[in-house]
Amino acid sequence: MADPGTTIDRNAERLARMARGEALQRARARRVQRQAKRAGGRAVRAIGVVGAIMLALLLWGLIVGPIGTTVLVLAVLFGAMAAMAAAIWDGPDAEPEWREDAPPAVLPAATDVWLDRQRRNLPALAAPQVDAISARLATLETQLARVPAGDPVAQDLSRLLGKHLPELVERYTRVPSEQRARTIEADGRSLDTTLVDGLRVVEEELARASDSLAAADRDAVRIQGKFLEARYKDGDGAVK
Repeated sequence: MADPGTTIDRNAERLARMARGEALQRARARRVQRQAKRAGGRAVRAIGVVGAIMLALLLWGLIVGPIGTTVLVLAVLFGAMAAMAAAIWDGPDAEPEWREDAPPAVLPAATDVWLDRQRRNLPALAAPQVDAISARLATLETQLARVPAGDPVAQDLSRLLGKHLPELVERYTRVPSEQRARTIEADGRSLDTTLVDGLRVVEEELARASDSLAAADRDAVRIQGKFLEARYKDGDGAVK
């Protein structure tokens, strides 16, 4: 017969894996939405550039005079280059919006957007860990919506997401790419591996914070369950 404690542990692990998988799916869905939004923004900018050039040509013809072949060719070339630049440019990298008085619920979404924009600067080895952090942030965003700014866990997350994580990524990106593969630790770890280890620590700390935030609700469910059993069930287990 299976040990009840072992069965409970296995069920808890299974539920944790399911919850983690759902969080990863939500994180990926949010990333796809952001990518679609950025693509739409690039398309709008490109159309705006083309429209502005056409308007300029129209005004030139009305005010200055007929548009010559040279001006038309230059306008077409310039318009094509400008439209291509507008379609490629994705805007400046945004930093996490972190202030001492910022609501805790703002941090996960702002950090998730910023971290997603940093993906192209990070090694492929870090992609799974970035996905894991994004999944944790998706869960924390809902949890922190009910937490006051002065909560100790929220303050720890503010320092982690607003300072320590950006510093880790920023310091890594400052190192020239040809130097990142060099070993920097006595155990032979490369800079890429050190970065991934740091991201793993961040993900583990986010998991710990999420667990701490949910502790009160878990205890409340247990207490409420025992109350309902005592209130509405008789000694034989039947509902009164």
